[in-house]
Amino acid sequence: MSCLYCKGKMIDGLTTDVTDLDASVIIIRNVPCHKCCQCGEVSFSLAVAERLEQIVDLLKDSVTEIAVIQYSNSAA
Repeated sequence: MSCLYCKGKMIDGLTTDVTDLDASVIIIRNVPCHKCCQCGEVSFSLAVAERLEQIVDLLKDSVTEIAVIQYSNSAA
């Protein structure tokens, strides 16, 4: 797999996803990703992207300002 931007090699890794909502920020650490060795661009598999959306949806109404959580595949 190659990077969409610079055509560098994409490798498996972990990243931090930051979602800035109007009144709060949700930071999700240790998210599995594909990261470009050359430019650092990050992409997610469809399953990880869907899970990130689920996590944000679960937290967006309960977070008052900032939440920092670890990524988890489980829906519980």
